[in-house]
Amino acid sequence: MRPQLLASAFVLALAPLVAAQQCGSFSVETFTGGSNVGGWTFGGPSQSIQTSGGFTGAQLVTTGLDTFAPQLRTTGASIYTGNYRTAGVTSLGVDLRTYQVDFPSCPRPLSVMLTNDNGTPANPNDDFYVYSVGVESIPCVDGLWHSYHFDVPSQSTTLPSGWAVDPNTALPPNTAWNTILQDADRVTFFYGDPTFFFIFQMWTVGADNLRISWNGGASTYCISKKNSLGCQPAISASGQPSASQPSGFVISTAQVLNNKTGIFFYGHGAQNTPFQGGALCVTLPIQRTPLASSGGNPPPSDCSGTLGLDFNSWIATGQDPSLVAGASVFGQTWSRDPASPSTTSLSNAVRFVICP
Repeated sequence: MRPQLLASAFVLALAPLVAAQQCGSFSVETFTGGSNVGGWTFGGPSQSIQTSGGFTGAQLVTTGLDTFAPQLRTTGASIYTGNYRTAGVTSLGVDLRTYQVDFPSCPRPLSVMLTNDNGTPANPNDDFYVYSVGVESIPCVDGLWHSYHFDVPSQSTTLPSGWAVDPNTALPPNTAWNTILQDADRVTFFYGDPTFFFIFQMWTVGADNLRISWNGGASTYCISKKNSLGCQPAISASGQPSASQPSGFVISTAQVLNNKTGIFFYGHGAQNTPFQGGALCVTLPIQRTPLASSGGNPPPSDCSGTLGLDFNSWIATGQDPSLVAGASVFGQTWSRDPASPSTTSLSNAVRFVICP
């Protein structure tokens, strides 16, 4: 059964965002059961929701996409569109995989675009956008899922650092930013800098776990390392991180080797540095939580293991005085993998802000 990846603890309407969301709330589209809130599409002649092969479970796959840059975008109104400022949007994210492309094109960044249709949804010629070029490259054809995160400072009334304005709009930067943040009609994850042009190629691409977070809600980022059985551990969260509640915010990692020990470790910043054959996604100093067993099926080894931790319960122990309301936490899972050259396994990472 597919784990509930970053599923919100709160029930959110499928209409555009119009109301403020609670601290620590978040939602994700996993495409389970054919769901596609947001109407996400790459376009192209052949797109389908496949029940397996995602990160984990279902995925959105597009084949035979003839384009200079794949553009995963919303269609229609949904929880991903609307008034970001009132709702308190703090981040957007996605997991992506490239299955095929004519020749290597991964040395280009992934960007996110927020577009306003200028009140004329049927006329794209008067649309304008703001965008942020990410620090991580798009996926190569490497057999891996890559997790991407973009901060969206929706409460800023001036164009934030790291964001830029559509070069074709005549609007002043701050005006464009404020207009779009109060009426975002479309979200696009763009393979490259959207102000550049690339040569046309044929692509087969996959997407999973389309994320939106409000008021510091959880999101994932970085890249997990394939274990010795070829599985990518996938981290997720459910509930609300809280400095006062004794339980209710669970961090889980699926696709872990069965019957192995592991830990969740965390810090207060993000990075992506080579480490033990994978990536260290957390800045130093690092705090480790108690050792746990992955459980799963009896031997022989498979990827049925899961490591879980109620982080609110960990906060409540008082062992880490830095875990107070308003603190940002960045963490990932480490576990044993005796057949790996490093004898270890690493997940991707989760980030969130602790609520009161």
